[in-house]
Amino acid sequence: MSFSLNTFFEILTVIGFVYFLFKRFVLKEAPVPASALSKVDRNQITEALALLKKREKTPGEPYKAPEHLMRELTNDLHNEETLRSLLCDIAAHVGIDGQYIRLQFQDDYTKEYAGNIATNGAFTTINLQLHEFYTPEVITAVLAHEVMHLYLLYQGVHFSDTLKNEVLTDTAAVYYGFGEYLQRGYQVMETKLGFSYHKVGYIRPEDVRFIEEQIRRGI
Repeated sequence: MSFSLNTFFEILTVIGFVYFLFKRFVLKEAPVPASALSKVDRNQITEALALLKKREKTPGEPYKAPEHLMRELTNDLHNEETLRSLLCDIAAHVGIDGQYIRLQFQDDYTKEYAGNIATNGAFTTINLQLHEFYTPEVITAVLAHEVMHLYLLYQGVHFSDTLKNEVLTDTAAVYYGFGEYLQRGYQVMETKLGFSYHKVGYIRPEDVRFIEEQIRRGI
């Protein structure tokens, strides 16, 4: 009996699938891909904190989303009026009038982002993904990140490197009070039946805790 290279790879595929099922349904462990657990260099976070503290020494007060908005989003995540109210409330927390921010919605799995922002200083648009497995906490974290982009733009605070600037934005969201929502919203999510996983944000929940500890220590 011949044993071809194709047969070898087919056997490996079967073994991998059996291992997946064993971990998922016997051990009850989610086989999360390594890409969802990628780590940010803590030096980038401390550098971002130093820049924020130099600009404004006092961190923001903890943000608390209105309970009625979170209840409404739990019932209907696609309620555009509720989402706009949440955006305005998040923006108001950092002194921005959210009425002048246009909010557009998508459910496009081909896009890598959970949200993005485009602004020329006068007109701002936030594009927000509304995947069915998102929660109100995920949406709050994503909106907080995008609003912080706008806030940092107004303050003239940024890094030239794209990734460092995204880490700065997440760090700023924690610095100005949105840490609770980033910690909960930046968890790895199970999409459908545990066969695929998804994560928003550039930092991890443990990074949020690290940032909050650094703030408490005055670093």
